[in-house]
Amino acid sequence: MNVRHTVAFSLFILCLNARAALPDEYAYAWPLQTPGDSAAWQVELTPEIYAAISSADLRDVEVVNAAGEPVPFAPYRVFVNAATQELPLVLPVFELPEPPANAPAMSADEAIRLHIERGADGRLRRLDAKVGDSAPPASPRTGVGGARAPMPISGRGAGSASTADVMPAAGSQRDLLLDASRITDPLSGLRIDWEDNGADISAQFALSASDDLQTWRSLLASATVLRLNQDGNRLDRHEIALPGIRAAYLRLRRLDAGPALPSLRILARRSLPSTGEQPARQHLTATLVGSDVQHMDRTLPAGDGQRVVAYRYQLPAALAIEAVNIELADDNSLARVHVLSRQGMDNPMQWLQRADLVAFRLREDDTVIGNDEVAASGAGRAQDWRIEFTTPLAHAPTLSVAYLPQRFVFLSQGAGPYRLLAGSARARRGDYPIEGALAQLRGKLGASWQPPLATPGPRTMLQGDRAFEAPPPAPVQRDWKTWLLWAVLAAAAALIGALALSLLRKPDSR
Repeated sequence: MNVRHTVAFSLFILCLNARAALPDEYAYAWPLQTPGDSAAWQVELTPEIYAAISSADLRDVEVVNAAGEPVPFAPYRVFVNAATQELPLVLPVFELPEPPANAPAMSADEAIRLHIERGADGRLRRLDAKVGDSAPPASPRTGVGGARAPMPISGRGAGSASTADVMPAAGSQRDLLLDASRITDPLSGLRIDWEDNGADISAQFALSASDDLQTWRSLLASATVLRLNQDGNRLDRHEIALPGIRAAYLRLRRLDAGPALPSLRILARRSLPSTGEQPARQHLTATLVGSDVQHMDRTLPAGDGQRVVAYRYQLPAALAIEAVNIELADDNSLARVHVLSRQGMDNPMQWLQRADLVAFRLREDDTVIGNDEVAASGAGRAQDWRIEFTTPLAHAPTLSVAYLPQRFVFLSQGAGPYRLLAGSARARRGDYPIEGALAQLRGKLGASWQPPLATPGPRTMLQGDRAFEAPPPAPVQRDWKTWLLWAVLAAAAALIGALALSLLRKPDSR
């Protein structure tokens, strides 16, 4: 008997008493693609699956085999530090030389002619550069004795998560060349950081990309970062979103004439796919469900009972949220907001603060600038959310969240194909001690082994909305034995009463 059969049989013996619902009690089904052969599989809940689940504890979801029989199925935690995988990577940065004073204005797609020196790991270590055909070879730094020095790399390689600083010369407005050649994943964004010296700073950049430093393509015509202080509030914007692009090199062109950003540091965020070893962060927008005239956050004034001071939101299920983003609805507005959530419906007053930030939306011509997302403090999984504020907001903000989706693991018990079922008012998944089976698998396949990832296919309807209807009340059971007993007791009582009455009516013989 192979490993798969041994584990499946042992778990079957342990789970004989686990009760699971029939497929016809569920609203929807998703076929699971399980290429290859494995004794166990992981499956990740998608937003579509979350939207079908009706129970806050995710109990109305399970997996069945080709015969429609439930298989051992339980929540699963991948023991990989996902937060480390999500950290932005520091990009090596080069300052490009300034064109001669009599040269025409450079365009973003001009070629950069370089003499490049690479290290053994393939990263850029040094370069001499000229931009376009008219600019002479030059470097932005001057060596000892006035000799021209090659342009050195600033910071560390893209594979490092350390935070080395890039130090442009004071007052420099030169273009920056970013080396992203060591990053194989698509880029989802850049983060531009600088030393906080208390000064208000706003900087506008254009961004282009290249794979050979000769041919450039424009990515963003204009992107703004800022750090401003206004009426005791601090406005921060450091993120530049990218649409999952791949490029060996990026070129940042400063568009405004503002002061240089001191101790500049540029980091790249990656679009990571979900794998068996690593869940990927997902994003979704919460649904607005209403407003309130009272605060639940005790650090804020209660409210006057007339003006709206909070908006309520709901997620498709209780999710472990890692970050939140607030988008104000009206241009040129800002407000300090508190983001709250609660873990259950039992105590409507039990709201916990998850984030505190200054949200803003600034518009200049066709450019809209908003605040960055902020990390959410840990408070478990939550479905109900609130945005509370003291600054009047005429329209409800948009609440977006970032989360790591819940994963489950199931055993390949019975023949495939397997289906994931979700959404029911009556069905509840049984409890299966799957960890014991996985421990057996790791004992044979290695301690680092992880079940491969099964992929949900297109949704199919089972019972649809009928599955969410509350079950009818159970009929009252008539127990004939109980009724017979009561009848006998009543007859006996009547007989005793009759005997007593006859004795009372009989004349005394004395």
